[in-house]
Amino acid sequence: MPDLTIRPGHPDFLDLSWDRPLSTWTSTRLVDLPRGISRHEVRFVSYRHGIYAIKELPTEAARRDYEVLRALEDLNAPAVTAIGLVTGRADDAAAEASAALITRYLDYSFSYRELLQGPGFGARRNQMLDAFASLLVQLHLAGCFWGDCSLSNTLYRWDADGLETRMVDAETAAIQPTLTDGRRGEDLAIMIENVAGGMADIAAERGIPLDDADLSLGEDVAERYAALWDELSAVWVVGPDERYKIAERINRINDLGFNVEEVSVAATGDRLEVRTRAGGRTFHANKLKELTGVEAGERQARQILDDLYY
Repeated sequence: MPDLTIRPGHPDFLDLSWDRPLSTWTSTRLVDLPRGISRHEVRFVSYRHGIYAIKELPTEAARRDYEVLRALEDLNAPAVTAIGLVTGRADDAAAEASAALITRYLDYSFSYRELLQGPGFGARRNQMLDAFASLLVQLHLAGCFWGDCSLSNTLYRWDADGLETRMVDAETAAIQPTLTDGRRGEDLAIMIENVAGGMADIAAERGIPLDDADLSLGEDVAERYAALWDELSAVWVVGPDERYKIAERINRINDLGFNVEEVSVAATGDRLEVRTRAGGRTFHANKLKELTGVEAGERQARQILDDLYY
């Protein structure tokens, strides 16, 4: 019998055929849901608690995936929720079917391919790119080096007039206290290459010449990432009579949806050098929950608060 580590409040999953590859499962709990391209076998199962995604992968990768997702949850970073880890499914721990990761299915989510194939993608392109850049910024603020950032490893969900994004695959990721500029740049380079590859695949599937494929999509994301990162982390200098600008800066970051965790002020002669440390993009969502008890996405929460005149 394989070893199962399951978090409280969820099924025990003992009725599933863990001794067999996922591709051969015939359980009545299986449900057919849209999913993006994955290098691993993924199946969905339904219980009264909800729907869960099960991903089959080697033991070491499964452990890393589970541990990183748990750490990101503790950091309130945007990623799917890890529910369980199954190991000992095969004698060879390096075998593809030797382990499995169980995550909570993200309701109402979809892959980027569904968004690209939907009507009116031209109008949604900016929304997708902004959301994808925001996801990478939030993960980097949390100290997460992704290592395999791509459109395929991301889930999307509508949030008012924009998109919410979540990291799905964390098997190549690592959590560090802070990320250096070099590590962030490395992640961005990987993202640009992966996104270009994804767009080339889509062009090939549709019979579109490679020259007409949107191969620069990743570079566009990187530009949006850089603009947002600078807005959140830039160091600025204020005069002795301009301390009000510190509050204005905090309000501007909050207006973008980000929490401000810390403000550092250092004297440089007769002027002040100010740094802010931004947290997660949950400012309006947190405020709405505090005021009303209602849980909502960040953009939807902002709209509701605007209606309530907060």
